[in-house]
Amino acid sequence: MDFSLDETQIAARDALRRYLQAEVAPLVDRHEAEHKPVPAGVIAAMREYGLLGGLLPEDVGGFALPMTTYGTLICEVARVWPSLRSVTSTSNLAASVIADAASPELRDAFLPGILEGKTVACFALSEPNIGSDAAHVETRAEPLPQGWRITGRKLYISNGPIADVGVVFARTPLSDGRQGVSCVLFESSRQGFSVTPLSKMGMHSCPLGELLFDGVEVPAGHLLGAPGQAFSLAKKHLNVGRCVVAFSALGIAEAALEAAVQYAKDRRQFGRPIGAFQMVQQMVADMMALVETSRLLCYRAADALDRHAPDAALYCSMAKRHATEAVLRVAELSLQVHGGAGYTSLFPVERYYRDARHLSIAEGTNQIQSMLVAQTALGLSALR
Repeated sequence: MDFSLDETQIAARDALRRYLQAEVAPLVDRHEAEHKPVPAGVIAAMREYGLLGGLLPEDVGGFALPMTTYGTLICEVARVWPSLRSVTSTSNLAASVIADAASPELRDAFLPGILEGKTVACFALSEPNIGSDAAHVETRAEPLPQGWRITGRKLYISNGPIADVGVVFARTPLSDGRQGVSCVLFESSRQGFSVTPLSKMGMHSCPLGELLFDGVEVPAGHLLGAPGQAFSLAKKHLNVGRCVVAFSALGIAEAALEAAVQYAKDRRQFGRPIGAFQMVQQMVADMMALVETSRLLCYRAADALDRHAPDAALYCSMAKRHATEAVLRVAELSLQVHGGAGYTSLFPVERYYRDARHLSIAEGTNQIQSMLVAQTALGLSALR
């Protein structure tokens, strides 16, 4: 099996890398320290490099990239600025739901802005009492003669404070009298909508928020897909999201490894570079193995998605679980190689650790991923 990138993928990766190093890298430290959101111009620039709408079909304005190519680009962005990666992929996740389930009129109204980076989108699923148990959301969307009235709260929503539009998952009545989970598109300018920013440990330039829907009314045509079918819609796109998170972890791990190697060459103790000492070499070797095993699982999951393989969900969960745990160990080891310097903000490794910590929770905690993976072998569910 050939794991090398082809010429087109290499060209796309290298063009993005040049832009990120020249235009984006100089912004990162100051924006993160001041908790300033990623500039709108940088978000819009991601369109040129295939990041906005990368996976969407060309007939809706996307690039129809293979997951392997898109993941490679995600990895590059995460190496330089994880917050930019999070803003971009969160908008993409909402755009994918809109492209998949919205009416042609709704797609034409909202997708172009998101794909051009002029509109920021969010994916509002988690709630104060609902996280992993997403099938039992408490937010409600009540039918009106001309639309829906949304009432409830959503919590830990990436892009929430800066989102112009979003997709919200809410409980709705079905024709047989039961309740189901449906997906509705909303605009943050609607009366009754408000958002409270939340402080967090890392990725300070991708704002996190609590969304309040206090009787927010939206038109009937803003329903995405059939009533009661939103959970299956969310599961479909969360598999891609897990693969994206795995590639994001890989990017941060690569950056942490590169920083450790460079520091081990430059830092001298006892008359020679610290990289010459066996204990430091052990840490570097461990980091290298963790990075490469993460890369292999990322490629395996991306390949399964590209082939629409029946085991794609399994490999997405495996890649997400392994890569997000591996990056924490790599960042920790990199910090250790840096010694006292690594604990300060003089070097970026402390930020790598903070930024990476979120990933083992996002898109389904690693404990949930473990249960999903084991279930395929055992045929037994821990959730039912």
